[in-house]
Amino acid sequence: METSIYDRRKELKKKSHATMKRHYLMLVFMMMLMTLFGTEFNTVMSGWGETPLRILEVGESDQEPGNVLSDNNILLPNEIISDIASGRIMSGNSKAQELARTVMEKYSDSESFGMTNGVLAQITNSFLSGRLFAQLGKTLYTITRSERVAGMIFTAGAFVFYALVFFFIKNVFSAVIRRVYLTARTYKNISAADVSYFFIVRKFLSACLTMIVHYLYYTLWCLTIVGGIIKYYSYWAVPYIVAENPSVKPREAITLSRKMMNGHKMELVLFQLSFIGWHLLGSLTVGISDMFYGSAYRLAAYTEFYAAIREEILKKDPELKKTLNDPYLFRQADRIPLYEAYFDVVEEITDVYEKKVMPDGWRRRAAEWFGIWIGSFEKKKAYDQQEERNLAILHDKLCMQGDAYPQRLSPLIDKKKEVRKGQFSYIRYYTVWVLILLFIGFCFIGWSWEVALHFMQTGEFANRGTLPGPWLPIYGSGGIVVMTLCSRFRKNPVAEFFSAIVLCGFLEYTSGWYLEMKYHQRWWSYDGYFLNLHGRICAEGLLVFGVGCCAVVYLIAPVFDHLISRVRQRILIVICAVLGAFYLTDVVYSGSHPNMAEGAIEVSAEDAAQPEYPLHS
Repeated sequence: METSIYDRRKELKKKSHATMKRHYLMLVFMMMLMTLFGTEFNTVMSGWGETPLRILEVGESDQEPGNVLSDNNILLPNEIISDIASGRIMSGNSKAQELARTVMEKYSDSESFGMTNGVLAQITNSFLSGRLFAQLGKTLYTITRSERVAGMIFTAGAFVFYALVFFFIKNVFSAVIRRVYLTARTYKNISAADVSYFFIVRKFLSACLTMIVHYLYYTLWCLTIVGGIIKYYSYWAVPYIVAENPSVKPREAITLSRKMMNGHKMELVLFQLSFIGWHLLGSLTVGISDMFYGSAYRLAAYTEFYAAIREEILKKDPELKKTLNDPYLFRQADRIPLYEAYFDVVEEITDVYEKKVMPDGWRRRAAEWFGIWIGSFEKKKAYDQQEERNLAILHDKLCMQGDAYPQRLSPLIDKKKEVRKGQFSYIRYYTVWVLILLFIGFCFIGWSWEVALHFMQTGEFANRGTLPGPWLPIYGSGGIVVMTLCSRFRKNPVAEFFSAIVLCGFLEYTSGWYLEMKYHQRWWSYDGYFLNLHGRICAEGLLVFGVGCCAVVYLIAPVFDHLISRVRQRILIVICAVLGAFYLTDVVYSGSHPNMAEGAIEVSAEDAAQPEYPLHS
């Protein structure tokens, strides 16, 4: 008698634990993204902060009930959004201000929700109180001069935004993450190519369409009494089918899922119930165990369950291989097809190292120690192309050895039209001109961030920083320091992250100390922040710097350098000279006339009481 899939649950769970052990960080990270998008597996973790976000009591007895209180003395941010969408902009703004005061008073002493200082706290409180939505409504009213029109634009914009996020991110991410989990159960290595597979085969929109039709079908069935429950299990395999074959037609995927789940619905119910212990542990740990293991492990187990169903149905109906057409997603390819597909890899590895492009002498040391390229643009382009190809060769080598999914054997890639291309490389050197442009760009981005954050918090525009112009040198200096002094750590993201924290912390602390000693004013203050040092640096700010620097090193700077390489060197030098002249002029002028406009200077309550740090009025 053939053993049922449910009876093999111990075997499936054992394989799932092995998959988790092999790819723990990647799978947990992907699951955190799924929770962030609110896609699945977020029943426990979504409880974090749900009470203050959805329901806030107003504790003051002398408030005007007709203005900010509902009938049961509870104010909801949803009421603020409803007012704005209905065209009652001023009413929504009044409620947001009142709710902001309530949040501050109610949670000022709470360890979980009482943070009133810090970037993350300010953003969170803006959502909790509805200030962000109220400020958007006020901005639309200022532009249109009509509360009704502003409300209509707010509603339409919110609908379009949600629809785009749902269609292109939230809904299709269920299939994307299952593609990653299917790859993880079979191979030792997971790369960015596995996460972006739908884009590589140019079937992302097709996958989006199938997933949205699946969602509509299921939603309609949920309107019946028991249809939603039954169809949940009938359509359960659809995301996995799309993960394997994103080109599948919507109705074909739904029909195939029903066929695959025929006779396995109750098995899946029992299999899900076998994880009741993990659900209880998640509840007892307030979702912590789910976040760091439980949710990812359950999805890995469900992926094994699907693989077993797929294997069974293909034995019964081999014709389904036309739809379930990616066998190497479930098993490693034999050596012969792998070597036939990747026969050129060994030859290319030898060829790349024989033709390695690098500058000589002190220029080589400048490149290796500080990541600065001093030489011709042509050799720089040749080096970038070489490094990009090196990444592709490394991935191809893993595929040839059977350690990574062989994309050349994918049924959705046309072997005849395939063009060998290098993967985009963050291992690169930067010319002085590119570094100048990046410095000014970082200064402007930092200034924009500070201005936007101040506007979100106060609703007022203020030029943040010591310079009259739109730039903050601390951001540009931090970015360039990390790109140069930490260039030797670039191949190790963890080392890059912590070295960025140390360098940026040193730079921010010394800058703050210098400005205080020279001008007796503070342009920023971290007093009251968790783990702050003399109010000049804090743990939260340094973590933001670390994440931002990694984004710069591994994404922003390489993309910018790749695009700017198309510009002629003479034109690039002229642009740098013009922007540099504006910036240096502003620096010289601010030496005797620093920006001390209202909103530019921050002083803590303790500093305000000290004569050497007077409040600027």
